[in-house]
Amino acid sequence: MTTSTKLHSERLAAVSPLKLLRQRMDALLEQVGSGSLNIDSILLQNDLDLAIDVLYVCKLVEVVPSVGKVKARQMLARMNVSETEQTGNLTIDQRNKLVQLIATEVSAS
Repeated sequence: MTTSTKLHSERLAAVSPLKLLRQRMDALLEQVGSGSLNIDSILLQNDLDLAIDVLYVCKLVEVVPSVGKVKARQMLARMNVSETEQTGNLTIDQRNKLVQLIATEVSAS
């Protein structure tokens, strides 16, 4: 029984930081989707927060009001960026281009 308890506590210790990270990612997506957080302020940061860094860029873009899943994927395809690319892997130039594409899309809607 002690081995089982030890494994359970080790598992909780390993999963807890990941759970907090996931909650932070969900909160960011909710804020962007509601419009209370501007995607420009996220993408144009020099040092990205870990929750933003590991978030799929497609997921981040598709929650922007008036963008959606299809337009987000079209924008990324125009930039030759994979749907499964993490936001932290984008270069500064790619982030700037994405901000411009989003601004164009939002203003056209």
